[in-house]
Amino acid sequence: VSTQSTGVHRSSMRVLAALAAVLAALAAAAYYVPQSLLPPTDSSSLLFFDGVCNLCDGFVNFVADHDSDARVKFGALQRHKELLVKHGAGRYAEGGEEELSTLVLVQNGRVFVRSEAALRVMALLDRPWNAMAVAAILPTPLRDLGYKLVAEYRYAVFGKAEDCRAPSESFRSRFIEYRQEEHSPFK
Repeated sequence: VSTQSTGVHRSSMRVLAALAAVLAALAAAAYYVPQSLLPPTDSSSLLFFDGVCNLCDGFVNFVADHDSDARVKFGALQRHKELLVKHGAGRYAEGGEEELSTLVLVQNGRVFVRSEAALRVMALLDRPWNAMAVAAILPTPLRDLGYKLVAEYRYAVFGKAEDCRAPSESFRSRFIEYRQEEHSPFK
């Protein structure tokens, strides 16, 4: 075996070893980063969204479909101004300085917005979807720049509904305003 082919073989092995190390680091991050974003188990997660935004509505449907433990409750920003104000997030409600500009997540008394809200919600989802929360390792200003860019053009790209959509009967229990006794057959 020539010295040149041995050198090429060693170089290839180094590249493969480096690739394996990167993949192992990504796999570890995909597991541990979402875990680090989870709230305490007894905490509620209230996700407020723009109820007329088709992109936001799609995100809520995705979360509902992949949150088998139903840990996230939903509410339209347009319908819950008092609750948002109570949690210190009134600026994002309809009529606030930053009205309807972001997702708002309230977890364990803390308010998260923009990419932090989205990634913390993603961390609550079933596997493999929760691995998308690994994007939390990116710097917040970079994540929020992308978030704000999408938010600015969301109506133009994804459209806008005239009114907040009413959830289906089976989906209704995931919403903040749902009251089980109102929908009980045993009234």
